Amino acid sequence: MVSIHLTLPGEVEVVVTSAYFPGDVEESPPPRLVRNLIDHCRRKNVHLVLGCDSNAQHTAWASTDVNQRVFYVPKTMPKKNEYDAESMEAAINDVKNNNMSYRNAANKYGVPKSTLEFKIKNPGHKDTCGPNPILSAREESDLVRWIEELATKGFSRKRDDILNSVHKFLTENPRPNPFKNNRPGESWFKAFLKRHPALVQRTSEAVSDASACVSEADIRKWFKDINSYLISKNIVIDDPSRIYNGDESGFQICPKTGKVFARKGAKNVYSVEKGSSKESITVMFSFSASGLTCPPMIIYGYKRIPEKISQTVKDPDWGIGRSDNGWMTAETFYDYVKNVFYPFLVKNNIHFAVLLFLDGHKSHLTYELSILCNELNIEVIALYPNATRILQPCDVAVFRPIKMGWKKAVREFYEQNPGEVLNKITFAPLLEKVVAKHIKKETLINGFRACGLFPFNPDAVDYTKCLGNQKEHPEVKRIPPRMDHRTFVSLTGENLIKRLKSFDNLLIE
Repeated sequence: MVSIHLTLPGEVEVVVTSAYFPGDVEESPPPRLVRNLIDHCRRKNVHLVLGCDSNAQHTAWASTDVNQRVFYVPKTMPKKNEYDAESMEAAINDVKNNNMSYRNAANKYGVPKSTLEFKIKNPGHKDTCGPNPILSAREESDLVRWIEELATKGFSRKRDDILNSVHKFLTENPRPNPFKNNRPGESWFKAFLKRHPALVQRTSEAVSDASACVSEADIRKWFKDINSYLISKNIVIDDPSRIYNGDESGFQICPKTGKVFARKGAKNVYSVEKGSSKESITVMFSFSASGLTCPPMIIYGYKRIPEKISQTVKDPDWGIGRSDNGWMTAETFYDYVKNVFYPFLVKNNIHFAVLLFLDGHKSHLTYELSILCNELNIEVIALYPNATRILQPCDVAVFRPIKMGWKKAVREFYEQNPGEVLNKITFAPLLEKVVAKHIKKETLINGFRACGLFPFNPDAVDYTKCLGNQKEHPEVKRIPPRMDHRTFVSLTGENLIKRLKSFDNLLIE
């Protein structure tokens, strides 16, 4: 057996060889040297052209054509499992129930005889190679479905989002695993993608911080995509009480003092602030297109909320949340949806499914929250990135009057309570008064209409706010270097000419 290793044009490597097949028995394997050469070429990723004698036609892998003496062996390994699960199941049933031989069943259904025999003798053995995955097949399928569905609704997940969701799931559902602190690493993530090839990493469309890239075409496409998704879910947007927008906002304990009066010419004018102007408290709001206001949730920066603070929230429907820094987190938002938003819907006899439009921040939607929303029949949909000032009713219509009312209420508080300081204990009662006074039903309805969310109408959006539509360079009218008096007057106007003449006479005098 002699082999020649060639490099053809295009850097294609080929091994050409000939071999004598001594056996003349049906389905006899190729000689060991031939098998070793084939394995070597496959490991090295090299093509193999093999010339054989007439006995090769009797082997299990050769051609039945007695005139063919050269076989081309591709450099890639043959694909595994080139059969469907139904065929294997049918073959197993025939062997078990009809006493069919392994060989006949394998030929009938086109499945490997050795695999068929192994599956029958080892019924409880798993079908995949390697160690058992940490998540079950059903749990991984649910995770994949979550990733795909969120991408459809505008909440595209990144690698860390997926790993964090698995970490949280394993923490809440303990089981033996090799991960540090229940958080998978890069090896698990790569294996997860291999097990689910339908998931691919894509580069998301970049949107600038100033929303300069948001154009009318982008927003109209978002409306079209969301409408297609709702149609696929058989959801009809015809009831304003089922359409909601939610967002959080920060309220300063001591807003800026604003302008004050003093003697003309005074250089140093001060206004003493009785609280910290840097400290703020986050509040989560949700509003409906029908003008309903869901009870807010006040988020305090505590590990455990003191009882004296929780007692200041008099309305039992209002929520009290906590986080280490006082900002919205995944756990806090989960608590809000489960214990504030959903009970409000039930109490007001709102029909499901309900749509909740959010700004798409990563803290809003996790795998656990998706499971909860599916159970509660709440569809969470992301607004187009960096377009909340155009598409979000909270920003367009609601938050401004609330913030203006808050500043006024703080000033009145200090005027009516000299010597006292607005803090976390006095915050909730004051906010309750502001919410009751400054949130109007008509404002909410008009806000949803102006954003095109209800009625669901892309033509209702004010596209003049889209910075992406503006021209980078304003149109400039070029003036010729020389012109007559009449042309100059037509460009500048007679009033300017008269003012210039008056100024010229004043200089002469």
